[in-house]
Amino acid sequence: MTRMRRCTLATLALGLAAVLFHSQVAAAVVTRGDDVLRAGDVDGALRLYERALRLDPSAAVAADRLAFYLSMRHNRAGAHRAIAVVGTALVAGANDPALLADRAFAELQLHAWRAAEDDFARAGSATHDARYHHFAARMALRAADRAAARRYAQLALADDPAFAPARAFMRSLR
Repeated sequence: MTRMRRCTLATLALGLAAVLFHSQVAAAVVTRGDDVLRAGDVDGALRLYERALRLDPSAAVAADRLAFYLSMRHNRAGAHRAIAVVGTALVAGANDPALLADRAFAELQLHAWRAAEDDFARAGSATHDARYHHFAARMALRAADRAAARRYAQLALADDPAFAPARAFMRSLR
């Protein structure tokens, strides 16, 4: 077998492996990003999470981690990037309510109360997590919609009747 033929076969094999195993490779890159993050290199971890998303645009874990840490930078550029990352992941087929919450936290930094309210409400409806409905109630109140705030607080209490923040919130709305 000639050298050119071997190189061609090797290239085809690597290409096929990349197509077949891109999700697993992306998961491994996320794990590596987590290791780098634990070592204290946030920027290095973000680069690895971005690489994982390039390998598999629907990798919800990579999008979640990237969006979360971008929004935790507490600047407008990070918030805008986080929103874009989540939007791309959702379009690519990632179906994770945590992504909606990540986007809502980024929207909150941009004072986009209604958008944050909608994303928190969608996350709460998908998970029946009282915290998300409570956050939606807070955003509705920020947007001066007391009726929506009350409705979301009631949903939070329906999810968890003992959830103290929602109980206190309901008392404050009276």
